[in-house]
Amino acid sequence: MKTIILGFDSFDPAVFEDMAGQNKLKNLSKFVDAGGYSRLEVCSPPQTEVSWTSIATGADPGGHGIFDFVHRDPSTYAPYVSILPTKKTAVGEQFVPPYIAKTLFEEAAEMGYPATALWWPAMYPARPELPVNTLPGLGTPDIRGQLGVGTLFSTEDEKKSKTAVVKFSSAGKGRFTALLNGPQVQSKAGPQPATLPVTVDVIDSNIAKLTLGDQQFQLRVGEWSEIVEVKFKAGLFFNVHAITRVILTSLNGVVRLYTLPLQIHPLHALSHYSSSQSFAKNLWQKVGPYLTLGWPQDTTGLEDGCITDDQFLVLCDMIFERRKQIFFHLLDTFKEGVLASIFDDLDRVQHMFYHNRLDVAQAWYQKLDSFVGEVSQRVEKWSGKYNYLVMSDHGFTTYKHKIHLNRWLLENNYLALKDGQSNGDLSTVDWSRTKAYAVGLNSLYLNITGREGQGVVGASEIETLLAELQKKLADWKGADGKPVTHRVRLKHEIYNGPYTRFGPDLLVGYAPGYRASSETGLGKVPQSLIEPNHDHWGADHCVDAEVVPGVLFANRDLQNFGGVSFRDIPFLAIGKHLDQSHIKPPSQITGHGQKDLEERLKGLGYL
Repeated sequence: MKTIILGFDSFDPAVFEDMAGQNKLKNLSKFVDAGGYSRLEVCSPPQTEVSWTSIATGADPGGHGIFDFVHRDPSTYAPYVSILPTKKTAVGEQFVPPYIAKTLFEEAAEMGYPATALWWPAMYPARPELPVNTLPGLGTPDIRGQLGVGTLFSTEDEKKSKTAVVKFSSAGKGRFTALLNGPQVQSKAGPQPATLPVTVDVIDSNIAKLTLGDQQFQLRVGEWSEIVEVKFKAGLFFNVHAITRVILTSLNGVVRLYTLPLQIHPLHALSHYSSSQSFAKNLWQKVGPYLTLGWPQDTTGLEDGCITDDQFLVLCDMIFERRKQIFFHLLDTFKEGVLASIFDDLDRVQHMFYHNRLDVAQAWYQKLDSFVGEVSQRVEKWSGKYNYLVMSDHGFTTYKHKIHLNRWLLENNYLALKDGQSNGDLSTVDWSRTKAYAVGLNSLYLNITGREGQGVVGASEIETLLAELQKKLADWKGADGKPVTHRVRLKHEIYNGPYTRFGPDLLVGYAPGYRASSETGLGKVPQSLIEPNHDHWGADHCVDAEVVPGVLFANRDLQNFGGVSFRDIPFLAIGKHLDQSHIKPPSQITGHGQKDLEERLKGLGYL
């Protein structure tokens, strides 16, 4: 068996078909000409971490247990990050794998073949007991255990929505100093951030010398540094190593320096970053340094105005080029098994530019098409049979309106707040008068007696209440008279498997132009019902799965295959559907509440 999988996050069929019709994507069009192209039915909801997990396992969320970016503990209503679940141990809070369903990579290994998965979401922390080489993707935290925000240093007093801002102190003519906060360490005063001194010496209007800890290097305004290795003293004989990139964004009157989130150093990881550790180490040493954060393309820094559009796009290019180098390094020695790699820059670019600069996104479609051409040149020289698959986890659409679903529930008397409260979050909900609530981007739950900690909806009410909510949400129209939702479905209509009972009672699939707000994702109840989206993040895919199908290209005929679904990918990749009968979920989901949820999620643009 010999299988190559290229995963292009958010590669949209409508954009592809339009560009291919104009002869702009010649390499991927060859698959179409040979009958090897199909739109791909994706899972619900079409969220990145849900969809790639469903593709890897051939199972919907009922079979693997990831239903949304944010889940909730029904006993406490406390939300937690689905792709970064934790458990309490004797040494503190530790991350645990977000799912245990069998993947096509694990199955290939059990069949006796080598298997490699690069930057696949929801694979952190690594499971060293599995014989699969991995570099994890979306869900990999920074060294603080969060999804990652950078730090802006400035000589001005500045405030940003998510980004940490540190003011430079003047230390003489043209010299400015500050401290970079690292991981939390124990001190006599309690947990405190370890720090690293930062000094900028201005040389002229375009160049400065940066001293970061014990390292010195020159920076030119507007240009990213190479990957920088830093270490923080965390104890008498203990250091925490990290990597980052820095960029000097201004020396003209105001001095500004921006650092990417401090990321896990693959040579000095304190957790199971990759499987195996030698796999990550060899790639670092033989190919070169690479960023490790699950969301390395800094959409938050762009949204907060810390970097420009062009600087963001250059960063995306740098990430893509290094990932291509790693992929080709492995392809050069690939003899059998499965080699799969996710390339997610297109997703980040489309979030920021699809709605108002489609040409920027289209340039990435052409970039990916050229990459496919490079890969095809190599694999077409192989003798014998092989599987060559190119796919996406979903497509894309505009995001014009933010929906505050908990406000809708409040105004329709399904949710109540404590006396005197007109807005708030889950802590201000009066559960004794609440029948339904929303947490996550597509999830709605009933406040069921015996399941929720303060449930009031009895078993005899559930079916009627669900039907009522389903109809009212389906009939909901925006100010433009267009439907807010495309489909609203019961979990048992779409999910199969042992985790189904833990899923949302209703899955809200939004119509094009609408998406749940970040406040809804976190369980908040703002004052407004629908809010115009003026963010740089102007397009999305967390809508209904029918609105954003994916793509599948294959070196085989797909025309007579019938409709191709995410459930078919393991069969197309390794010739087998996966047996998930070993899955035995817990009797209940409890104890996952994360106190620093918003801090942990800051680097995730969706929330």
